[in-house]
Amino acid sequence: MIRVNLLGTKEAPAGGGTVIDTGPAGGERSEKKGVFLAIAILGLALAAIVVQWLSMTRQLSQLDEEINQLTAEKNRLAPIIVEVQKYQAKLAELEEKEKLIERLKSEREGPVRILDALSSELPDFVWLTKLQQAGPMVTIDGMAASYVSIADYIRKLEDNEWFQNVELIDAKVDQREEQEFTQFQLRTQIVSPNAPAPGAAPAGAR
Repeated sequence: MIRVNLLGTKEAPAGGGTVIDTGPAGGERSEKKGVFLAIAILGLALAAIVVQWLSMTRQLSQLDEEINQLTAEKNRLAPIIVEVQKYQAKLAELEEKEKLIERLKSEREGPVRILDALSSELPDFVWLTKLQQAGPMVTIDGMAASYVSIADYIRKLEDNEWFQNVELIDAKVDQREEQEFTQFQLRTQIVSPNAPAPGAAPAGAR
């Protein structure tokens, strides 16, 4: 006769056979271990998230503090920056005025010095009748007692630091009151004595 143990109790079969445990105790222990393991993993994940969140919160707080400090420093320096900008604007204006004054002085003194140089180099029996300037070029009309006097004037102008490329444009004899005079026309280029010669290296260049 076959007997089925429905209560799950261990009962030794007759004749000393093997007892088989068919109860639910082993399965329940395995399920509990799985639940505990899942809870532990979830707890570790939550702990990592909390640590990361706290770290990011601390970093954001530090950044906010730095931004507040920089904003305060900017507000403190704002009036100083405005004053510096005003000073720079005034300095630039003064520099422009200084350049304008120097240019006007140069324009005023240049013709005076040029006329002085032209007249100081005049040899005897040579005088000027007309003077025209177009940029750096000057055209000179005059009268001379002879061609020799004209040649002497050209040589003196070439030796003067204010002039270069002096050339004779025209020369013809004009007889007035039984006296012969030579009308002439010269052309020359005005140069500044302080300007470097073309192709010359700047001062201090090696």
